[in-house]
Amino acid sequence: MNDVPTESEKTRDWATLPNAITVLRLLLVVPIIVLLIQNAAPVLTLVLLVLFGVSDWVDGYLARRLGQTSRTGALLDPFADRVGVAFIACGFVIAGHLPLWIAVVVVGVDLTLGVVYLVRRPEQMPPATRLGKARTAIFMTGLALIGLGILPDLGVIGVIGQIICAVGAVLHLIVGFGYLRTLVRR
Repeated sequence: MNDVPTESEKTRDWATLPNAITVLRLLLVVPIIVLLIQNAAPVLTLVLLVLFGVSDWVDGYLARRLGQTSRTGALLDPFADRVGVAFIACGFVIAGHLPLWIAVVVVGVDLTLGVVYLVRRPEQMPPATRLGKARTAIFMTGLALIGLGILPDLGVIGVIGQIICAVGAVLHLIVGFGYLRTLVRR
């Protein structure tokens, strides 16, 4: 049996289950933001937020487990994470559940890294660091807790989520600076 991918397999490396989950995660952002801004269906909003966060872990796990890692997935997954988290954070700011400075940090760092990436055009994205993965988990946990806090009588959990998101934003600055240094050095 030949383990070398055929040309057909190379051109369709995007057609994997993990990439489909990543695209679905990105699509979840729209209803989450609409529900947040409209202050409607807090339970559904929370469920969608949890699905957004869990799908980030699931797509990576499946990619490794099924041997379906791909260049497309390596670009699409962090893009979906960054865009999704930035827009959801902005939705929470608009809805009055998250301080503006947190969204400004997240969006500012991500835009800066995106511009530098496009200008430098490195062969590949810098690999995710442990601190980067921890930052993402912390920030997504904070967003989920803020989502839990929009349920009736659970506002204190939302405040805890805001604190966790603040920690995540500070970590985002630190991790972003590390990625920036890596991009500039390449």
